[in-house]
Order: sequence, then structure tokens, then C-alpha cells
Amino acid sequence: MFDLHYTVMEINFNWGIPDPSTFVWKEIVEITKYVLETQHEKALQYAPAQGIEEVRYEISKFLIKRGFSLDEDYILLTNGAKEGIFILSEVFSNVVSEEPTYQGFISTMKYKGINVYPIPWDNEGPRIDLLEKIVKEKSIKYFYVTPVNNPMGRVMSMERRKQLLELASQFDFKIIEDDIYGFYVYDSPPLPAIKSLDKEGRVIYISSFSKIISPGLRIGFIAHEEIEKMVKIKNEINHQVSSLDQFIVGEILKRELIDNIINYARVLYKKKRDIMVQSIKEYFPQSVECTYPQGGFFMLCENSKLDSLLLLKEANRRGVKFVPGTEFYYSEKGKGSFRLSFSYENKIAEGIKILGELLRQEVSL
Repeated sequence: MFDLHYTVMEINFNWGIPDPSTFVWKEIVEITKYVLETQHEKALQYAPAQGIEEVRYEISKFLIKRGFSLDEDYILLTNGAKEGIFILSEVFSNVVSEEPTYQGFISTMKYKGINVYPIPWDNEGPRIDLLEKIVKEKSIKYFYVTPVNNPMGRVMSMERRKQLLELASQFDFKIIEDDIYGFYVYDSPPLPAIKSLDKEGRVIYISSFSKIISPGLRIGFIAHEEIEKMVKIKNEINHQVSSLDQFIVGEILKRELIDNIINYARVLYKKKRDIMVQSIKEYFPQSVECTYPQGGFFMLCENSKLDSLLLLKEANRRGVKFVPGTEFYYSEKGKGSFRLSFSYENKIAEGIKILGELLRQEVSL
């Protein structure tokens, strides 16, 4: 049984929320004022479904930081990366996906009733041998991957990225690269996007400024050489992204503030990552295994004897929040796992100590 004598704390290891200290809110106040004074007729008006051209141009320059160049005509602005996934789901029938993966992709696939063939990761990335077996047997046109994996925090190796592209060329399928955490790699420089290796237009690139600038400014985007159909779908869903949000993000990019934001955030999140890793070593039972987050905001912990829903219930009573691992799998897998986010919370050691106490009560050593 769990010990019910405790002091309630509010500790959030739940969602992938950026640390508010990374928000350049003073600059955003000044930029918003500047935009409204100089561009109010456009910023407060309707905009094209594809996005405002000068903003798409700034994003096209930004993509060079991820190792590739694509004209603004091949960029579609979306309300975050999640809407980009929904737009692409309109063209799916069968799809292959890494597993575990972003719960937002899984929820869209389930909502749309789309059949998914899951491919597990090893230490280098999604298993290419298993993917090859699936694409040989099935009529597969799309493969979804987060190269900086959510929920595990593993980073897909350069060799595995090359192998994936070679397989896509051989069996004629497209890769949906969800690169939202691409800049956030902590023990080495970030690898260039898979799209940077693409010579045949096989990679449909999705990203967002939600984790970099602010999730409140709903600016995500899709970049691909064949964007026309996606623009039509976007137009039918909600016509456009906020014109004011577009101009604010475009001005941040134009003023070249983005490098300072990313550099500050990488140092901050690495420090938080290290605190969580060290705290787990100190407080978790050795029978609970956690992935080492090379990048992103998360780690995945598991034990086959663990009931993560029971752990969540008791942790919530102690004021600690996390996400059960079942959210990141297409099947019944993940029952003995849970995801921890280190990006937002500052009381990391305190929260991990509480979880460690609960784990030692639940998991037989």
C-alpha cells in the first residue's frame, strides 16, 4: 500500500511545455507594437491560406539552419505542427510509424480511422529491417518519424537517416519528418534534418515555432516540393493562420533573434536534463529503466511489473503529474511505462524523489 502521509506539491512532468524564461516577451511586446503601427492593415486582415509571402520567405531562410533550402512557394503555414499532421492525414490510407511516438500523431490516426503499422526503435532509430519487411508486404506510401524522438529523447543517427532515405527511394514511399525538437540536442551539435539529404522530394518536413518562440503564437509549417493539395486542404479546414501571429514570428526571424533564443534554451534544457538524470539515479529503484534523453524534452521510464495508471493516481495525489506510456503506443503496449518531461518544471529533484518513493512501494525489488 502507498503511504498517505505527505505534503502536496505541484510539480509538472506532464506535457512538452517550454520554460517561460525562454520567451522573449519584451521583444515580442515591442515587435507587436511595431507590426501594428507599420503593418496594421495586413496584420489585422485576412491572409492567403498558404501564409503571408514575406513570412514564408523568412521561414525559408530559417530552414537553412536545419541543413536545407526550400523556396517560400513550397512552404505552408499551419496552426502548430499538430495541424500539419491533420492536413497530411487527409491523404493517408495506410501509414507506417515509429513506435513509441508523439501522442498527437497517434490520436489523429485513431480519430481518422487510419491503419498504422508500428516500427520500434533501437538505439540508432527506427528499425530499418522491420520497415523494409512491411513496405515489401503492404502498399505503404508514408512513414512518420520524429528524429529527436518523443517520448524517449533518443536521436536518430546520421547513418540511419541515410538508410531510411535509401529505403524510401527503393520502395517509393514518402517520409513525414516531424522535426519540432530538431534544435534541441544536448551532447553534440544537432544533426541536420533528414530533409537535408533528400534529393527526390521524398521528405515532407513538419515543424513549428511552438517550442522555440512560444506555443501561444500558433505558427507551424509544412515544407515540401508538392504543396498545392495541402494548401487546398488547409483552406477548407480554417482558411488561415492568424495574420498577426505570422507577422510577429516573421519579424523575430527577420531581426535574427532566433539563434540567441535557441542557444539559451539548449543550455537551460541540458541543465534540466542533467538534473533529472542524476535525480533518477539517486531516487529510482534500479529495476525501473529510463531512456537517456540525447535531445528533446522527455524520457521514457518502464518496469514490466509497473501499473503506470495506479502510479499516476498516487503521484497526482502528491501533486506530481506525468503521462502514462500507453499514450505513445498504438496497441496495448506501454502499460508499465511513463513519460517524464524536464522542460518546464524547476522542482525536478523534489518531484523525482516523490516518484522514487512511490515506485519503491509498487515495484518489487
